[in-house]
Amino acid sequence: MKRLRKVSTVAVVLMFVLGMNAQAQQVTKAQLSKAWDDMTTMVVGTAKAMPAEHYSWTPAEGISYFGRLVSHQIQANYGFAPAIFGLEKPANPPSWDDEVKDDIVKTMEASFKYIKDGIDKMTQADLDEQVEVFGNTTSRLRAILILTSHLQREHGKAITYVRIKGVAPAGSGGW
Repeated sequence: MKRLRKVSTVAVVLMFVLGMNAQAQQVTKAQLSKAWDDMTTMVVGTAKAMPAEHYSWTPAEGISYFGRLVSHQIQANYGFAPAIFGLEKPANPPSWDDEVKDDIVKTMEASFKYIKDGIDKMTQADLDEQVEVFGNTTSRLRAILILTSHLQREHGKAITYVRIKGVAPAGSGGW
């Protein structure tokens, strides 16, 4: 009888903890939108902080120059968005080889707005909908989080570039 009470108590505590954990893991559309705003401020702000003359700079032979590194972030936004949100890809996405700061920053701002528009058009239920992204089926929310993770990784590289050049990156936000 004592053992049954212990097992029952453990089961109740476990159900309570798991229930709290499931609730804590629920991401709302509003939280996602705010997180994307923070991501935009951080990534675009760092691209703006780097002086134009360093957009063609590379830390070593065989490594992407800064303009190409940030252009890759733009490509990621435009590459993920059609699958995640059903948005049409722009007719003229940016060049991988663009080194002109003003063009890159302008296009980067547009690419982040492109994702933000997709987030803003979604409902909370849309976050759970399954979509195919690069041959894999996943929820829209998970696809957005994968994109966010990718951008954070690439932004980490950009921070290294700007710091080597003595430039402070933009501040970061968070969930």
